Amino acid sequence: MFPRLAILALMTLPLAACDTQVMTDLRRGVGLDDAAAQPEEPTGPRPPAVSPLEQPIETGTVGRVVPTAEPVTYRTTAFVAGGNEPAWNVEVSGDMAVYRTADNQTGRQIPVNRLVFSQGVEYIGVLGGRPFVLNLRAAKCKDSMVDETYPLTARLTVNGQTQPGCAQPAAPAAPATAEAAPAAAG
Repeated sequence: MFPRLAILALMTLPLAACDTQVMTDLRRGVGLDDAAAQPEEPTGPRPPAVSPLEQPIETGTVGRVVPTAEPVTYRTTAFVAGGNEPAWNVEVSGDMAVYRTADNQTGRQIPVNRLVFSQGVEYIGVLGGRPFVLNLRAAKCKDSMVDETYPLTARLTVNGQTQPGCAQPAAPAAPATAEAAPAAAG
């Protein structure tokens, strides 16, 4: 009689293995906790829950787009800036700036990085081991020496000194005319 009960008990054990709750209880009894097998929650920042095309990430609200960059300076990659007392001029195009002063009319080329912010753009480089920073803001600027108004306000920091000035987008390069092309070829 006992051998039949032992066989019956052994036959029910594989059937119990099919039940997930019984297996979970068995694992806990043996010390294999199921919770340890679960991945940990990430501690860093999570990706946004919605697409930025559907809802601006900056505001978190639907239907109200807040600009994060000033349109004139965001779309333009070439500028001319200048100031008086002392006289200075900076021409920026792409990732290169040419810095001119009254003492150095030929200018000095400086590699710069472009940083766009909500009110304008800033170009940052290194000149003589010190920061070279050209900050352009979308605010009208009046040059009192020539009585002219510019669309941008400039602030140049060189050798630890900040100098105010005015700026404007650089004029695009003149297109080649059809008459000049044959003359250059011949």
